Amino acid sequence: MSITTGFRDRKEVRSFHRIRNTNSGRILNLIDLTDAASAGSRTEGISASCIFHAKALNYSILAKHNIRDNERELFTRNLQVATKIFIPFDPKRLDIGGRSFFIEEHQFKDHLKELVHIDSSLADPHVQHDVKVLETLGQSPTLDPFIVTERLRAEGIVVAPTFFAESYALTHKASSDAFQAFKPLLQKALGKVASDEEMGRFIDQVWNVTAATSSNPFLEALMIPRSEWANVIFAWKALIYYDIVSRDSPQRLQRVLNILQGITPKGRVSKGAHHDLMELKREFARQLYKLHDGSTGYIQLALQKIVNAILSESGASEISECLRGMARNITKVGTDVILFDQITSYFLYMYPKPSIDFVDADELGSQLANLCDIVQLRDVAA
Repeated sequence: MSITTGFRDRKEVRSFHRIRNTNSGRILNLIDLTDAASAGSRTEGISASCIFHAKALNYSILAKHNIRDNERELFTRNLQVATKIFIPFDPKRLDIGGRSFFIEEHQFKDHLKELVHIDSSLADPHVQHDVKVLETLGQSPTLDPFIVTERLRAEGIVVAPTFFAESYALTHKASSDAFQAFKPLLQKALGKVASDEEMGRFIDQVWNVTAATSSNPFLEALMIPRSEWANVIFAWKALIYYDIVSRDSPQRLQRVLNILQGITPKGRVSKGAHHDLMELKREFARQLYKLHDGSTGYIQLALQKIVNAILSESGASEISECLRGMARNITKVGTDVILFDQITSYFLYMYPKPSIDFVDADELGSQLANLCDIVQLRDVAA
């Protein structure tokens, strides 16, 4: 079978070269994480902790990629975002290029065999582990270290805490917020103020559910099918996390809109061109408002609904539906969160402040049209 994936074009190589030191909701740079883990293990005299057994995968970069029309033939289902694996020829010289493919594409296992020398048909436990990790990363809504850790945990795959050291602060914050969300439920169930010890046991019981969990009184009482337990709890934790990382999004939205309003192109612009540019500005503002409300608006509503369901007398069915609804929607929520961050970050990089008689009208129009198209791709695939 012919493998068409080959050398990346220069634009993509430059893109990966720029994010060498980046990890975010869209990018998971395993090169630096693996190097840092190896350096730490040498210092402490212990074995290095990595995600994969295959060295090539540990020295790869993963990215959540907005699928273009010319890429849709690679997939057997309609997707808006896919998970790209970029394997450099030399991890220390990303500028010379590499090869890439998508986890979700129908030739995924063929690419693994030819490019990474992993034959998924083998019963080798190391091979099966690596394939399972890749497929789980493909199912992860975003690639934030906290989200990746929890998505892998839900599948029973444990990552050494030191590998994602940068996620410690947000992990602690998300866990604290979850503690507060669970607290009224347990107090109501106990009919008294819960002690820290009681709360700790309850959090451990619910927070650490995985695909292998066979008994959980809380989820059993809610009559949630066992096959959905891991996804339901992962979605709850992920939603709390996305709420934390999105709390500055209203200020960021306002900053972008202020700059957008204050940009005046240089030179003389015809009446028709001026009208088109103003319409693009308005359309970009509308798209940003819609994207922002679709992420932060849903997060706030969903979290409030679960708290209301917990505190009301409506019974287990409402709590169950709230949690299962989170699981159904969490991928879309994560996609909206990183898309809002991606688009606003790019706009602020290009236009850090209002510019009068400096920006070229055609360039501004092209940039705004491109950003609007990216958001519209999301709407088409949704």
